[in-house]
Amino acid sequence: MKFILQAVIGAALSFVSTQAMQHQSDIYYHEKPVLGASMWHFSTEGLTIYSPSGQVLKQHTKNMLCPEYTSWRDDSIINDCSYYAWASDGHRYVWAGSMAGDHHVQAFDIDTGDYAGYIDTCSTPLDMEYHPARQEMYLRCAQATPEDGDPSGEIDVFSSATLSADIPMISFNATMRPYGRFAIHSAMGPYGYSLAYDQNFITELDLSAKTVSNTYEIPDAYGGYDTTYSPINQHLYFRARVCCTCGTANNTNPDVESCGRGPGGPVMVKTGPSKDMDAEQPFGTCGAGCEGSVADTIGVVEFDTVNKKFVDTHNIKEGTGFGADPVSSPDGKWIVLLPNDGGKYVRILQPGLNGGSSANNVRDVMVDFTGGTPGKTVISDFAFVQDENRDILVLGASTDNNIVLVDLRSDSMTTRKLDLAPGVAESTGGSSRNLEWAVGTNYVWVDGAESEEQYIINISSDINSAKVARTMGGIASGNMMSVNNYERMRDVAHATAAAAQNTLTLTADSTNDNEVSFVSAASSANEMSSSLPSDNESDNNLGVAGIVLGSIGFVAGLGALALVLNKERTSSVAVPAPKPDVEEAMSLGSKRVN
Repeated sequence: MKFILQAVIGAALSFVSTQAMQHQSDIYYHEKPVLGASMWHFSTEGLTIYSPSGQVLKQHTKNMLCPEYTSWRDDSIINDCSYYAWASDGHRYVWAGSMAGDHHVQAFDIDTGDYAGYIDTCSTPLDMEYHPARQEMYLRCAQATPEDGDPSGEIDVFSSATLSADIPMISFNATMRPYGRFAIHSAMGPYGYSLAYDQNFITELDLSAKTVSNTYEIPDAYGGYDTTYSPINQHLYFRARVCCTCGTANNTNPDVESCGRGPGGPVMVKTGPSKDMDAEQPFGTCGAGCEGSVADTIGVVEFDTVNKKFVDTHNIKEGTGFGADPVSSPDGKWIVLLPNDGGKYVRILQPGLNGGSSANNVRDVMVDFTGGTPGKTVISDFAFVQDENRDILVLGASTDNNIVLVDLRSDSMTTRKLDLAPGVAESTGGSSRNLEWAVGTNYVWVDGAESEEQYIINISSDINSAKVARTMGGIASGNMMSVNNYERMRDVAHATAAAAQNTLTLTADSTNDNEVSFVSAASSANEMSSSLPSDNESDNNLGVAGIVLGSIGFVAGLGALALVLNKERTSSVAVPAPKPDVEEAMSLGSKRVN
């Protein structure tokens, strides 16, 4: 009996080994090292991939990624990289929109970090969102690139299945440069929504037809810009842009003193104290120049994408200023308004039911960043740390060296400040400070552009455990994104579960070496025993049958696990397999809405 058991298991394992050898014949697919959980840092110097704890895993210099081009600043020849949009599809590629020379999108292998190639795209890539149900990456540009006199479109589309797919762009057929943002999510189905700074309507996109399917006029607004989405209530949140009076030479009491980049001119003011002057078309400006002014009374607009209705508008804490940029937690549970208040507060909304206003659950949390200017946005970036034990918001500003951690699970939303550079008086943030959580770990990365430093924060439990674990120098200012192959993690989790379900337990009886009990295939053995005589010969035959069935099940589980795990080679940080309901949730970096 022992010989039969050894022969059956040996033959089965030999079969798996043979199959594994056949699969491993392609060295690229089955011997390539896998990065695993990693932090991708895009900067003027190119791309550097780190482990979450700060070890360099791979590097692409700008000489490889970015061709020489003429600088718009001084007409010199440079090859600095210029990235403004980046995203991961969570299973195949990491994508980055480049404005170095000819504008294009670069694609990198998500497992190895290898540079797969580039695809030409529209002008000034601004925003990227992945649609997992369609397996398509969408890119929002500032304007179309003329081709033979015809506009190509402002939204480009790429397939994660092949880089060679030629998918039609979506064209707004509107202004020459409809600079703006968009929101795309699998919960929206085959639709998406885009905003432009100079268009007073929401543009609904038909992702199947690659056309504009509808528009929805925004009351009293000049346009819209920063936008986010919550799958909790299926509402869109975006910042409205307005018109305002400007310039003391043309107005005795202007809404803003400066007219911004442009010279100003006659405008229609529909909000704030100057709105009664509409008939006179006072001297003013529209758009970014009016953000934070007394005319910025609309604030953030909440729009129901199911019923196609405007639900509400939200502004910041009364008496602190006007206007805010909306951002969302990855799960859509929290909408955070980053206000034009000089860095004093954040307003946090909690979405409820579809069609209902998020104003029903509002918290104002004091953050008290120093060095800010009233009426200006000081908080430059954020990160959410969300898992079974933590729900933490981390905020950073360029005006001082503190980050603020907010415990979203506490009733009072307790906060804690952490000094990134104790003893350093000047802010290391430069013009902006960037933050990113290394998903699935205890690490949050915070940059210091002015000092070319990266601070790695370790949050081992709650906000009180946060500390600066490491400061890395000599790192150019850039943007970070947490990356992992979540499809691979899911496959490993499924294979591990299959192996566990098919594991057999062999228990030798002290009086009878031939007695073997099985966890797997026990039901099949019991069915057989009910129709066979209960004598020693039948019991022996039944034992052999159970061994065969159990061995096959056991080996099948091992084989499934082996075929997945043989692709896993190196990973700097072990990340637990995601739950089934969040397998796609973290596919685009820690800030992307799931």
